[in-house]
Amino acid sequence: MPMRVLPPLHTAVGRLARRFWLVALIAMALLGHAAPTTGQTPFVPYFGKNNIHYDTFDWRIYTTDHFEIYYYAEIERHLERIAGYAESAYEKVSSDLKHDLSFKVPMILFKTHSEFEQQNVIPGAAQEGVGAFAEPFRQRMVLPIDDPPDRLYGLIVHELTHQFEFDIIPQGLIRRSVPLWVNEGLSDFERGDWEPLDLMSVRDAAVADIVPKMTKLEGYVPGGNVRLVYNLGHALFEFIEARWGKEGIRQFMFALRKSVIGGGEDAYEEAFRMKPDEFDQAFDRYLKDRFKPFRDKERPADYGRDLAPNQEKTPYAEALTIAPSPSGDLLAVVTVNQKDRELDIILVSSKDGEVVRNLTRGFDKNYGFSHIVQIGGRYNTVPWMAWSPKGDRLAFFVRTEKERTLIIQNVLTSKIELRVPMKSVDEPESPAFSPDGRVVAFSALRGGTGDIFTANLETNEVVNLTTDEFADYGPTFSPDGRSILYLARISGNQKLFRLELDTKKKTQLTFGTHDDTTAQFIDERTVVFSSTATDPAIALDPNVAKNGNIYNIWTLDLQNGELRQYTDALGGNVAPIVLKDGDRNQRIGFVSYYKGSYGIHTLERKEPLHTAASADFGAPGPVIDFQAPVSHALITANARKKGTFEKLFLEGRPPVNVGVTNNGDVFGGTQISFGDVLGDQQFSVFAASIAQYRTYAFAWTNLSRRFQFSLQAFSQTQFFYGALENVFYDPSLAPLIGRDQAVGTRTIQGGSAYASYPFSRYRRVEFSAGAYQLNEQFSEQGLQEYLDLYGLQPQSIFRSGMLVPFGVAFIQETTVFREFGPLAGSTMRLGYDVAPKIGSSLSRQTVDADARYYQRLASSGVLALRLRGFKSFGAYPDYTYFGGNSEMRGYDYLSFIGQNAVFANAELRFPIIEAALTPIGVIGGIRGVFFANVGAGWFPSEPFTFVTSSSETIQPIVDYQRNALGQIVTDATGRTTPIYGPPTTVSGFRLKDGRASYGLGLETFALGFPIHFDWAWRTLLNKGWEDALFAFEGGSASFRKPRFAVWIGYDF
Repeated sequence: MPMRVLPPLHTAVGRLARRFWLVALIAMALLGHAAPTTGQTPFVPYFGKNNIHYDTFDWRIYTTDHFEIYYYAEIERHLERIAGYAESAYEKVSSDLKHDLSFKVPMILFKTHSEFEQQNVIPGAAQEGVGAFAEPFRQRMVLPIDDPPDRLYGLIVHELTHQFEFDIIPQGLIRRSVPLWVNEGLSDFERGDWEPLDLMSVRDAAVADIVPKMTKLEGYVPGGNVRLVYNLGHALFEFIEARWGKEGIRQFMFALRKSVIGGGEDAYEEAFRMKPDEFDQAFDRYLKDRFKPFRDKERPADYGRDLAPNQEKTPYAEALTIAPSPSGDLLAVVTVNQKDRELDIILVSSKDGEVVRNLTRGFDKNYGFSHIVQIGGRYNTVPWMAWSPKGDRLAFFVRTEKERTLIIQNVLTSKIELRVPMKSVDEPESPAFSPDGRVVAFSALRGGTGDIFTANLETNEVVNLTTDEFADYGPTFSPDGRSILYLARISGNQKLFRLELDTKKKTQLTFGTHDDTTAQFIDERTVVFSSTATDPAIALDPNVAKNGNIYNIWTLDLQNGELRQYTDALGGNVAPIVLKDGDRNQRIGFVSYYKGSYGIHTLERKEPLHTAASADFGAPGPVIDFQAPVSHALITANARKKGTFEKLFLEGRPPVNVGVTNNGDVFGGTQISFGDVLGDQQFSVFAASIAQYRTYAFAWTNLSRRFQFSLQAFSQTQFFYGALENVFYDPSLAPLIGRDQAVGTRTIQGGSAYASYPFSRYRRVEFSAGAYQLNEQFSEQGLQEYLDLYGLQPQSIFRSGMLVPFGVAFIQETTVFREFGPLAGSTMRLGYDVAPKIGSSLSRQTVDADARYYQRLASSGVLALRLRGFKSFGAYPDYTYFGGNSEMRGYDYLSFIGQNAVFANAELRFPIIEAALTPIGVIGGIRGVFFANVGAGWFPSEPFTFVTSSSETIQPIVDYQRNALGQIVTDATGRTTPIYGPPTTVSGFRLKDGRASYGLGLETFALGFPIHFDWAWRTLLNKGWEDALFAFEGGSASFRKPRFAVWIGYDF
């Protein structure tokens, strides 16, 4: 899974998230509008953001010898070329590993990355920064085709290698995971070439002596560079090849298969006859010998002070790219905010590196966009932002829904002054202001090909300037505004070009088989840029040359073609900029890489290390387009339209969710899903239970359009506690009927339809309709017979009959989540259901609202607030039940019930320990919570006063008539006889029919489940009222007695 900056979403994690999402989709239909059962506590009580299909794809299938290629009309002109790439990749990988696949690999293609992000194979896996992915269970490769030809071929090799890995080591059989460096390293090794930034990270790690023990490394290398594990894996397989040949790689993979599946000896001993420690030592020596010629290269300390933010004193981790203010006093820096886990743009002093201001302080959602655009494969070899000529505004690109938007932000006020949606192009990046500040140049895709464009800031008009077949990036205006310098990828390398804006004439400026980066003007005739070039006058040993492909700082004289090299770094120097420094010589600033992180340094242009002429590296000549080793001629008969339900397969291992209520009821569920190759059509069998009560459902879900829907049939039994005197039974029976005896059940059987239409990633409307048979009764048949015998059920609360409900709901979810739950943002659901009377069907109307707000405090503290209200009315009104867990801590699970209900929660959640070492291993961090709750449920037939200050006199029940054995007895009508105490007058503020609690708790994660330990105190805010109301149970002292509860599940 090629990527930059952000860690990739592992296939297993993505698949698990996708399953939970499908379970949630069915659950919304079952537990929301189509069925009136909203009381049972869900394992993950959140509404979720939207995975939107902005485009409609008409899928076709083209078959080759080893692939089934899924494509749509806009890709058809590329199909022959891509089929050739795929078959070439198969021939290479199969030959290297001496292994063949017994199946045709499904390869799902998207024209651009923004369309790739809409895939349903693993929703959420195709994030920005993820180039493509392969999944192991149905052997699918999913990728966009908007890379230049040579890089696209390499991408296909990389993902196809994953499928060979998954075939050699079946993921469904392994007992322990395959190390990440194996999967990604072998894929990069098979790809063959080294990107300069990747080679830079390995050379740096080897010389700086920060290479971890690879035999013990399972995931990412600690530190900021998430690509390092890929690159070290790549180098390790080169080491294996150098020592044992390609057969050694094959032997290692099959030895590893035995080891992780079970039954084999250590993979290193079996394949190489070396113990793991010996293998690590041998690899370490290999790296040190390989990069020994570079040990004396320049370190960042040679350039002076590091101007990057100090990550020990600030929340900012390193500097990814920089842009200078016109005055040279300030640097705009794109950095990783470790606290927010987002990219931020900060201003730092170019003199001492002091952080002046964070322009994007807080979460990006607060500014109306998802995130600041990060640039994938080009990373910091092209600019990410630009200052206006006056120095008062900054331009950068952000993600808003499908498209990106150009942001023009005032650097003094941090106010966003202009937003220019880029609806006519894909993936715009690298803005550059014209000298007059009226136009911004940038690179983008149109038709899957990269070109240079301009956007007029007054009219928003977007114009394509280059319109060629090359991949063009990183524009820069000349000081007079008459030309633009940019990068074009030709013959497999990035080269500098100049475009004359009046004549559209293009001139190549740099030559050779090395890579260059975006250039910045020092003056009208001189530009500075980074290049992997080396002095052509110095002959290099081929083994040294291949390890020296590292970016350094160069200048180019545009008039005479003179090139000058100013740095010769151990790690690499990229993103060069020009800093004005009064009347003195201008300084060159740049981003340097050392010991796994990026810093900012500057240097003065004095004597260069080397001087050369651009002609020394070559001259304009024929452009050699990339050609795959195996060509392919399209066979029309091999193409066909994809059937809607074609090739349904089991979607991996069924997930299992498990929770425990604060009363000890175990709840959970699982789902078996069958889906098509694209993930658009899903057939699911869903099973859930709480205590002994079961839910079963079968559903078909269509996810292929923006408007998504599901049809389902189900049978569901839920329970509640009907220990509510004068509603479910005569109040005189209260001392005879315990909570566990008064279990009511609600069984619904029928079918429903559910649909969702997203307005944006954060907002949607849901529709539902259904028809089902409803039956409600006490679970204990003897109780129901007793009530019927004596006529002690005062009103018909239980309902039985047919319901035909229709519902609509509005959902908003802007919550920022962390592993422990919500951190910031808000969410709400406002729903309305109506079940009209159709023939003999039951009728009712219901309004249900749930709003939550999360205020972040410090790093990971949260003030969480929730308000929920419910009201049902009509001939056969619904009722809801709640209580316990995070709804009303301190009260029994589902101890509140009513046709009207309201409750509010306020919780202060805070970290105590980030992680804990226990006898069972490392468990998740421990968090604390202070909480307060207030709420009530009631029926219209009963008088109800939530809160009062009025005085009243009541006669408390202190006991019931008992027999000689001390047992409560009943009279001939089946009723008990209460014994009253003296009348008591109660005054002062109190909760009359409302209930409240407060307390504290601890939360941790064990085995992947959030476990809560709560200590709660119930209160009605008036001790005298509690003494009178609960006299039979022991009065206020008993009511306020602290209650301890353990439950499993997420907070609201």
